[in-house]
Amino acid sequence: MSLERTLFIVKPDAVRRNLVGRILAHVEAQDFRIVEARLARLTREEAQTFYAEHLGKPFFNDLVEYMTSGPVLLVCLEREGAVAKLRQVVGATDPALAAPGTVRKLFGESKQSNSVHASDSPASSAREVRFYFGTAALVR
Repeated sequence: MSLERTLFIVKPDAVRRNLVGRILAHVEAQDFRIVEARLARLTREEAQTFYAEHLGKPFFNDLVEYMTSGPVLLVCLEREGAVAKLRQVVGATDPALAAPGTVRKLFGESKQSNSVHASDSPASSAREVRFYFGTAALVR
């Protein structure tokens, strides 16, 4: 398995509830290494661009509003098989359906306020890391 980098976002609901440290500790316990991280307040334009694949879907505007409602922690993570492993660690989008012990089961409140974002594929991961951290973050 190869070393990969992926994007992880601690969403506004988790930042608001002071869960950043607990969530990062949970992820780091799965052998992820933080390459870069920064606290940010997404602009409407950034959120719309980042979630452009959902444009036209009924939840798009609510998603943009939610992601711009408060600060987020943007994190570039690294480990072998990072994309697939992080998806496993965070669990299903809907916390009610997430497996026990996953980030979303432990900390998520609802399908929207599910505390975290994780890239869903290597292609998405590369695009998302580049979007928030530039091409230098893709180099190992």
